[in-house]
Amino acid sequence: MEDMLQYFLTQGPFAALFVWMLIHTQKRNKEREDQLYDTLNEFAKRYDIVIEKLDDIKSRLPPR
Repeated sequence: MEDMLQYFLTQGPFAALFVWMLIHTQKRNKEREDQLYDTLNEFAKRYDIVIEKLDDIKSRLPPR
């Protein structure tokens, strides 16, 4: 019994630290993914505008 108690006393803090780091990393990754998703949505909105402008420029050019 004493060996089991000693094992958990020595390994417990490392296990708790590992779990905390895992949860913390998952939260940060989720925040980063949400930010990237928002950025990609903004880019997609502006991409359509750029394509429209390019089409307009192409329509003004003389045919080859």
